[in-house]
This record gives sequence, C-alpha cells and structure tokens, in this order.
Amino acid sequence: MSRNLFAKLEESINNRKDTYLLTITDYPDNKILGAKALLWPDGGLCTENSLLPQDVKDLLIAQCSILVAKKRSGAVKFVWKDSIIECFAEYFPAPLHLIVAGAGHVCKPVAEMGRMLGFFVTVIDDREEFANRERFPFANEVVCQSYLRYFRDVDISEKTYILLLTRGHKYDVLSLNELLKRNSQAGYIGMIGSRRRISGVFKELQQDFPDESFDNLYTPVGLDIGAETPAEIAVSIMAEILKVKNQKSGNSLSTQIKKYAKMGFHEGAGKWTKCSS
Repeated sequence: MSRNLFAKLEESINNRKDTYLLTITDYPDNKILGAKALLWPDGGLCTENSLLPQDVKDLLIAQCSILVAKKRSGAVKFVWKDSIIECFAEYFPAPLHLIVAGAGHVCKPVAEMGRMLGFFVTVIDDREEFANRERFPFANEVVCQSYLRYFRDVDISEKTYILLLTRGHKYDVLSLNELLKRNSQAGYIGMIGSRRRISGVFKELQQDFPDESFDNLYTPVGLDIGAETPAEIAVSIMAEILKVKNQKSGNSLSTQIKKYAKMGFHEGAGKWTKCSS
C-alpha cells in the first residue's frame, strides 16, 4: 500500500468512518494484480491505480455492497468482459467514540483505559488549564469548549459512549438537555455523582422532559466493586461500558462454575459430567 493510501485509511479511522481496504487478487492484466483501493459505505472509492477502468470500479462498489451491509471482511468474484475478477475486502470498523466530559482527576485514568480498550477518546472541558494535551497525552482529542455547544454539534450514534464527569450538576443538566434534544441516541450515557446531585439533575430535567424515563442514563456510573481511588473508579466505569457494549451480565465468571461444583460436577469434553469415585 502506498503511503498516500495508508494516510487516507488512517484519516478515515481517526474520523470514525467504516472503511474497506480492497485488494485485487485475480485480474486479466497482471499489472493490476495486487492493486489496492479504499471503499466507504457511502460508495466512495479511492484508488491510485490509473489502469483500473471506471466500469470495473463501479462493479467493485456494487459487488462489495453485501459485505458493507453486513459489516464484515470477505472476497467477491464477478465476470467482466469474459474475464474473472476477484477482490478481497478487509473491513476496518470505525472505533467506538468515548466522550469524557469533565477533565478532572477521574478523567485521566478513564481516558487512558479507554484508549487501551480501543476507543477513540475525546476529553471535553470548558477550562483551558484542564483541557490540554499535557494533562491528557493518551486522548485522541482534547477539546476546550462549552459543554452546551459541544453536545449540540457533536456527531452521535449507537457507537458513541458518553461520560459526564463534570464539576457540578448544572453542567450535567446543560449537557443532558442538549443530548436529550438530539434525534440520534448514544449507545451509553453515564453520569457520576452523589444521590443528592443525581436527584437534583433529574428534577431539573423533568421540567423540560416530563415524559422522559431516563432508562438509558447510567447513574451513579460504574459497577459496584467498591471503587474509591480515581483508578479504581475508572475500572468500575469502563467495566460497565464494556458490559453495555457487549450486552453481558457483568457477573463474575466463576458464578456458574461454583454452582456446578457444589453439585459435584466437573467440566470435561465440552460438557458437565458427574464426578465418579
């Protein structure tokens, strides 16, 4: 792959766009074998091989549409002018977007763990002394902007995970007001805070959204693991986000095994069988 094409692939991933890397694996002209192109779900195609005819490009887009719809890698084969053309499409999914609002002490380990887990991490705060690269070298993006303006304009989808770790409930209310007005819904919204703070936020929000159930709002944020330090709280938060993302229970993996162990069972040959003496 050329440096230019690689740069475009990297740019697409950083812009959180699903991208397919196409490689021609069978073609009547050997000069085109191994040629690469980038394909996007909107039908956009980028290739640096000038020998590839336009009608072949159109066929590649059409033939790969099934893979694009299923969001997976795979090979496609079709006939063009009595010749077989084969192409392998490698899927590069857009990374999940973790937005952390509030660049305080808990945000630091959250941003670092989020990056380790493969999220595209954005840190947003309205204070320059907090929202800067020196404090958050692991974040993909650090934004110094008002919460209201940011959440009014930012792209949101089911791949967006939002954490509200702001310094006061009025900032939570401002942020949630904008988020609840949006037509698109985030995959997760979590809010840190005491019972009193959470109660105050809900009370204010219900004035503008009386019919809102707030079922998709996770607060207090995180799983109950007795977290106290910023790092422990970050583990608790990221564990809950993974639980939601992967649609799992969040229970200890040992729970089911202990249940069978008490019954005198052991694991063998892919199924539980009774122990014998």
